[in-house]
Amino acid sequence: MSTRPGRPVRLVLTPRAGRPPRVPLLAFIHQRPEFRAAVRDAGGGRTGGRPGFSDAVIIAVVAQGLLPGLFSLLQSWVDQQRTEASIRIQVGDAEVEVQVNGRTDATKLLDQATRALRQAGGVGAALPDQPDQPGPAGPAGPAA
Repeated sequence: MSTRPGRPVRLVLTPRAGRPPRVPLLAFIHQRPEFRAAVRDAGGGRTGGRPGFSDAVIIAVVAQGLLPGLFSLLQSWVDQQRTEASIRIQVGDAEVEVQVNGRTDATKLLDQATRALRQAGGVGAALPDQPDQPGPAGPAGPAA
């Protein structure tokens, strides 16, 4: 299998369903124009998902260059809603799942996903490398 750096990444975002969110995750993501066309509700009225997770599953197929921004948005939403989310990430034949909670660092989330994908499917440079210094995503937020 040849892994091209520009290959799109498919993500399944599943927010926790502790209580109804003040702002639904999809609406929060769609505030950024670059994600409106690529991120959508999975639809189909699925039921019987994983315990503790809502049926509001969101599908995203995005260019790898957009992942840091998407992960940063997801982390901001998790922090604001004081909840958790699950991200299933697929590049080619490799797939991994990572959990996002209030203690997750958005800049390290992509690194964690990259390492897991490399271990799961031998993916070489499937995802963009992260710089050693924090990006312009802003402060990590208050400690709980």
